[in-house]
Amino acid sequence: MNRQKIKDYLKMLIGKTLDHLNLACDMMMFTIGNIAIHSQCFTRIMKKNEILLTTLDYQSWDEETNENNDEWYNLSLHKDSIINTKVINAQLTDTNDILIWLENDIHIQIFISNGAPHYSEEREQWRIFEIDNEDIPHIVVYAKTIQD
Repeated sequence: MNRQKIKDYLKMLIGKTLDHLNLACDMMMFTIGNIAIHSQCFTRIMKKNEILLTTLDYQSWDEETNENNDEWYNLSLHKDSIINTKVINAQLTDTNDILIWLENDIHIQIFISNGAPHYSEEREQWRIFEIDNEDIPHIVVYAKTIQD
């Protein structure tokens, strides 16, 4: 388990700009500088105390077109206030959640969504990696373990 390596990545985010936020079903993919975070667990983006969008918003869709859901709709409403903002702070919690504070009172919260598995192996929650460096493996965070 390499929590220090994750903390080092999060330190690298400070002062960098959130360049991209992409969606794939209920997954959010963030690009900040040359660091990417792909979240497959519960993730929400807030402004002050208002929730702008969450990964669960994907569940409200027309069941015909992937982009016809509240997640895509809410992103389209708030994208201009989220994208191109600088990271002020980033933290890894004791339970391996990620908290990222951006300018404009924007907060990204990535929460581990599963307890210990009892059916099969652990489910991936999120991963962090350097985009420009294929020699460094992704760090993958599961409900209870970290793989690098």
